[in-house]
Amino acid sequence: MNKYELGIVDTRNIIKTLQDVYNYDFKNYALTFFKRRVEKVIINHNLKDADGFIQKIETNKDFFEIFLQEMCVEDTEMFRDPSLWRVLKEELFPKIIHGAVNFKIWFPEVSSGEELFSTAIILKKLNLLKNVQLIASSISELEIEKTKKGLFDPKKIEVNNPNFKRVFSESELSDFYTYENDTAYWDTSLIENTKFIKQNIIFDDYPKGVKLVLCRNQMIYYNQILQERFIKIIYNSLVPGGHLIIGNHEKIDYWNSDKDYTLISKVESIYKKKLS
Repeated sequence: MNKYELGIVDTRNIIKTLQDVYNYDFKNYALTFFKRRVEKVIINHNLKDADGFIQKIETNKDFFEIFLQEMCVEDTEMFRDPSLWRVLKEELFPKIIHGAVNFKIWFPEVSSGEELFSTAIILKKLNLLKNVQLIASSISELEIEKTKKGLFDPKKIEVNNPNFKRVFSESELSDFYTYENDTAYWDTSLIENTKFIKQNIIFDDYPKGVKLVLCRNQMIYYNQILQERFIKIIYNSLVPGGHLIIGNHEKIDYWNSDKDYTLISKVESIYKKKLS
């Protein structure tokens, strides 16, 4: 693969174009991540340079949607970090969902759908799925449509199956997907009642009355300004006593975060919104 590297001026011009033409503001994404993603798009689509990228973005909305899909960080596997999913299965879900009605769980960036389907499978196995409203949002319409179809990379089965076994030792993940002709699909009945939201970067249309937010390994791609804004949005989305789960390499740490959240599990990065 050819290598192309964006300069800082070109990067700023691209960010300005995206905001001017589509009102998508990427200036608070981590710069290295943003540059790497744009460079990949330029190479994959045989564009010569930043000017070629800008010209195509300005004139081709379908290409803009392809770019948005590239900006989504795909989940790497089902039941990633199995210890967390065991905690959800054995402790948290039975405790906070049992007997609840319309318990809302929000996935602020659904990406390729692994965490959404992992959650739905656990809820199904616990006979709690009927009690829950799953809400999945993404900046990419293409990612949303892909998730709705349940399509996933069959190469991931090799790691997905062992992860599942670490959570459900006596069951088979194959009960929840079909694989034939080199194509793999999750059982979409798991998400038939899921509400999907096309979301902008600053989360203007975030859901209210949420009792659990599951957003792991997303904030590492934001700068501090966007991280703090995002955590505040989640705070406003959650009901008092609601839970937030983030990635193992992420943390909630801003000037008054101790007033907003209580750390429930340092190992699994589970937080709880304070009652007042």
